[in-house]
Amino acid sequence: MQEPQLPHGLLDARLGFFVGAVRRRAKQVIWGWLEPYKLTPQQFWILQVLRETGPLSLHELAKRIWADDPTASRVVRTLSERGLLKSESDPHHGRRRLISLHEEGARIAPELAALGQRFHDGLEAGLDPAELDALRASLGRVLHNLDVLEAKGRTPKPFPAEPT
Repeated sequence: MQEPQLPHGLLDARLGFFVGAVRRRAKQVIWGWLEPYKLTPQQFWILQVLRETGPLSLHELAKRIWADDPTASRVVRTLSERGLLKSESDPHHGRRRLISLHEEGARIAPELAALGQRFHDGLEAGLDPAELDALRASLGRVLHNLDVLEAKGRTPKPFPAEPT
């Protein structure tokens, strides 16, 4: 199988740039597919997670989509206003609310699941199981490294002030 042609310099790019390019390209692809549903990629992934897991608290949902709670809350509110999600009291925890698919969200869930499967299949095309395992392990290590950087509170030094 012939290797795909990448834009000049991408293979030599810093890892952060490469990861960013993959993320942006993935969003472009999925965004185009979601246009008929008037969903953003983040809204799509929330619907997918809830379809797969069932009801979740806002915090647990936010963790699963790698978002902070306020961001997840805004997306959930928008989807709830569209009638795709509902929120109910957690019978096991008095102050917690559980978010789940509402009737319309459940109705379109199979179509969205097919899009999600098509996306994942296309994303992994041409990679054998060993390559996928190695890629997952490497990206897991990158995520861990980012967690360590954040925990250490590293802040880049500011650029020196320009002389006036």
